[in-house]
Amino acid sequence: MDKKRLIIYPLLFLATFAIATQGFTNIGFDGLLVPLLFTFIYFTIIFLIATAIKNNSIVDIGWGMGFVIGSWLTLFVTDEPTVLSYIIVGFITVWGLRLSLRLLKRNWGKPEDFRYAQWRKEWGDKVVLIAFFRVFMVQGIINFIVGSASYSIIRFNNFNFEGFSQFVVYAGLLIALTGLLFEVIGDEQLRQHINKKSGKLLQSGLWSVTRHPNYFGEILIWVGLYLSGIPMMFTGAINPIYYGLLVISPLIMSAVLIKISTPLLEKNMEKYDAWEDYKQRVPMIFPWGEKG
Repeated sequence: MDKKRLIIYPLLFLATFAIATQGFTNIGFDGLLVPLLFTFIYFTIIFLIATAIKNNSIVDIGWGMGFVIGSWLTLFVTDEPTVLSYIIVGFITVWGLRLSLRLLKRNWGKPEDFRYAQWRKEWGDKVVLIAFFRVFMVQGIINFIVGSASYSIIRFNNFNFEGFSQFVVYAGLLIALTGLLFEVIGDEQLRQHINKKSGKLLQSGLWSVTRHPNYFGEILIWVGLYLSGIPMMFTGAINPIYYGLLVISPLIMSAVLIKISTPLLEKNMEKYDAWEDYKQRVPMIFPWGEKG
């Protein structure tokens, strides 16, 4: 491991701990320490299994369930959960279970995903140590940070069906629901296309308005969930500066999908003859975005 990462990883852990403890001001189980501790334990268990079967790509299968269990644990340690607390937990449960079960079904019995296989080759005999930090702990950190805004809503919100703020909550939940529909419909269209075994590129349905409807849906989900917690900043339920900083939740998810996941996937899509033409006609993620 190079010296730069020896500095970066402790800083990442420190920043994550700061989020869990509201800027080191709530170092106890009244904050988000429960989901944080669980997240690190959970991804360590996945790492041990992945190392045993020599397949680091199973971390993708466990990704969604990390949020599901994290949200339920947060609910269990919340003294007086509101209707909104249960709605957020229910939504994340549906989304996370669907994602993990779909990936489990799709990847069961298949070899390691090409991305992780390439990294295994590059890292050689140091793959176990490097994978623990770069794959499992980094994903654990991202998993917690992305979920932190939702965990905060579950834990601290004082939602009631009164005043203008309720409409902000409804708008956020509607955006999240729209994102989930994009994922469900986009994945189903892709499944049907793959079953046809045409060997051609899918360019119809939602795939005609964005090259990655599932990624677009994912971004909408986390943006929507974050927005549903905005009223907490004005009701004294949470420190407004702290929740304002938690905008990192949808931002980091968006950055990972746009800057990491999409380029890796699109490089693999270049094998299709129609790819270049498709890329010039359809925006990458956002339907209103630039093409090419």
